[in-house]
Amino acid sequence: MPRRTLSELYVALIKRSFGTRFALSRLTRVPLLKRAIGKAFFDGDDMMILPRDNAARVIELGIEVDPGKDVVIPSDVLREMILAHDGATLMRRCICRESNGCEDHPRDLGCVFLGPGAERIPEALGRRASSAEALEHVQRCQDAGLVHLIGRNKLDSIWLNTGPKEELLTICNCCPCCCLWKMIPYLDDELGRSIRPMPGVSVEVGEGCVGCGSCAEGSCFVDAISLRDGRAVIDGSMCRACGRCAEACPHGAIALRFEGDPTGEALKRLEPLMSTGGQ
Repeated sequence: MPRRTLSELYVALIKRSFGTRFALSRLTRVPLLKRAIGKAFFDGDDMMILPRDNAARVIELGIEVDPGKDVVIPSDVLREMILAHDGATLMRRCICRESNGCEDHPRDLGCVFLGPGAERIPEALGRRASSAEALEHVQRCQDAGLVHLIGRNKLDSIWLNTGPKEELLTICNCCPCCCLWKMIPYLDDELGRSIRPMPGVSVEVGEGCVGCGSCAEGSCFVDAISLRDGRAVIDGSMCRACGRCAEACPHGAIALRFEGDPTGEALKRLEPLMSTGGQ
């Protein structure tokens, strides 16, 4: 039997331990363990959640935007970052959905990795692709209802054994049921804030809310929206502005708000994380 690579051993470990991630996350609330876990797995992390494009087309509560107008398209951030790199590595499977046995979303739509570290990902786990192929991949993810996260995630450089974390940039394509970051509510607050909303983006519930509960039925991956006194309420400290609740609302009562230039600010924040091997 051929020997497995270090990355393959890590994959096996992740699949076995995936169900314990919430319990492990709670350990970060113990000060000594927080420091150790933070240094080992979160050091230098900066992940940004991008709202879904469909949700971003509603910028005033209950008002559909004319497609001819200049509308913020969050996936433009992905386009700019992908085109700024010479190719990408597309993961053959989503390790989170695979580990969780997901039946509701495609398991073959895995992460996209950019930068020098991406070139070191074992062929068994991912394949090299052109920028055009990477853009097509993220569009398929959009069409499948997945939410994009982009940024630096030290854990990825560890389990993929790609070398320094500065040489790897991650684009995750997450479903609400299996995403690793469903553990945010259980993490120490400081560590949880390393996974942030797109700058200048927030979610609001308007007067049209009838308390039907559609938004709270599995759309939010961090359980930031709930019903209270017959009305949807958003926990602003937990919400990462992914926009799924806005898409789920049948009454158009939930919408994203944009302030300033979210796309420009997002690209500005990602620039220092450009995976060229430098800080």
